[in-house]
Amino acid sequence: MGKWLPGISRRSQAHIQNRMSTIGARAKGAPRPEFRAELRERLVAMPAQEDLPAERTAPVRPRPRVGLFPRLLSLGLVVTMIVAGVATYRSMPGDTLYPLKRAAESTLFHLSTDDAERAGRSFGYAETRAHEVEELLGSPRRKERLIGETLQAMEDTTRSAVTSLTRVRRRDAASAGQLKRFVQKQRNQIEGMIPKMDVEDQRRAHGYLVYIEGLAPSE
Repeated sequence: MGKWLPGISRRSQAHIQNRMSTIGARAKGAPRPEFRAELRERLVAMPAQEDLPAERTAPVRPRPRVGLFPRLLSLGLVVTMIVAGVATYRSMPGDTLYPLKRAAESTLFHLSTDDAERAGRSFGYAETRAHEVEELLGSPRRKERLIGETLQAMEDTTRSAVTSLTRVRRRDAASAGQLKRFVQKQRNQIEGMIPKMDVEDQRRAHGYLVYIEGLAPSE
């Protein structure tokens, strides 16, 4: 037992020898020969700690880095969408993006949840048409056809708003005040533009004013 046993580390053998000495001292005698032979066989059969297979761990894969070009491409797309949206919102009758602006308005109108919301959107679109008429009248490349078409679109949108309001079961004070403010704003804006219009557009504008005056709630 004084020699190192194969397959056992030195630290383990020293621990075993100390343990056996302690047991022998307690037993007040040497162990039996057959016990020592059996113990030796078991110790020889044990694998060394250095030979035990290490626990396998999955290799950590590095996260793929996003290259500079994809980032710049994504940023460019976002900027392009924002610029296109602003350009569409600011487009005027006759511009390339103007049909897209009107299509977006129509989509939002049909996505409205109730008639009151549709009426509010239609009033807003009618005010937008009035601003477009004002811009067309002051444009150096003024086209009378576009002015007449925009005036007609303004009237159609206003009638759509009034139709939506009539389907609302209860005309409360809020909706009445909204209609009153709309009529007053439209009247002031259209009256200021009439002197700049030709005869046909003046006739259409006067007819529109007569129509909206009948919408204002009585005092």
